[in-house]
Amino acid sequence: MDKTTIDIRDQAYVSGDEVKKLNFINASSRYVFRKYYRSGLRSHIFEILAPEDILKETKGEIIDGIRLFPRARPKKIFRILRNRFKCKEAVFNEIRKYHLLLNFLGPDLIAESEEFIVEYTGTGRSKIVLCGLQEYIEGEILDPWRFFGESYLKDLFRSTAKEVSQLNFQVKKAKKNIARFVKGIRQMIVDTGYIPDLAGIGNLILTPCGDLKLVDINNIVKINLNDSIQIDDKGYPSCDVSVEVLSILEKNLLQKEIPMDDPLYRFFLLPERKEKVKVLEKKFYKTL
Repeated sequence: MDKTTIDIRDQAYVSGDEVKKLNFINASSRYVFRKYYRSGLRSHIFEILAPEDILKETKGEIIDGIRLFPRARPKKIFRILRNRFKCKEAVFNEIRKYHLLLNFLGPDLIAESEEFIVEYTGTGRSKIVLCGLQEYIEGEILDPWRFFGESYLKDLFRSTAKEVSQLNFQVKKAKKNIARFVKGIRQMIVDTGYIPDLAGIGNLILTPCGDLKLVDINNIVKINLNDSIQIDDKGYPSCDVSVEVLSILEKNLLQKEIPMDDPLYRFFLLPERKEKVKVLEKKFYKTL
């Protein structure tokens, strides 16, 4: 994908409504870039699509005598981080965090990405920009805030399962992968003191075959065991909320007994601390 074209209508890269092409992408008709429908706080996100797939989406194709309009499936997801880095070492530190995820979760549990650095000159000045060509994950959002009883996973897979045995297999496999995910995150916390952002809607995806994938790989925060509630670079208490999501996955979805003296949850899930976190969350959402 070294010869592609992209047009971005975004204040971070253009002035007013004028559309400019990024200097680090060559023009070609081989691929088409389109704004992804799920926006990102930390990244500009685009689908990389084949022109023939877009043609089918817009003009349709005849299948069994019926004209259908299948949505074009991205070949990759292209991310441009909004962060502006002062030096290459700062970029390398960001990439190292991604490799922490890769080391502890493995490619089976995250959307793999090829991270790379570019020089952006669209504003007349040279800037270091971190980009990524990320694996596209198709599936259902695993929303920890909408767990409605034991049937939650069955309801997610019901539309794709052709029979009860397939549905039971999907649920069983999903639970196994969620357990592996929780174990990997727990080990990452113990060994490195970092936790990824698990709280955002759409950060966790369950594929039709029961695989679990973390797709937000660019917000990994340090866990600080002190009374002050840590907020990330966007003003969100992602550390505390991500720990809460981890507990929801363990207790509510996996039905796992958590020891009362568990040091992680005992510290972060104190009722008075959670109330302070909710205040910070409300303040964050008001700024959006």
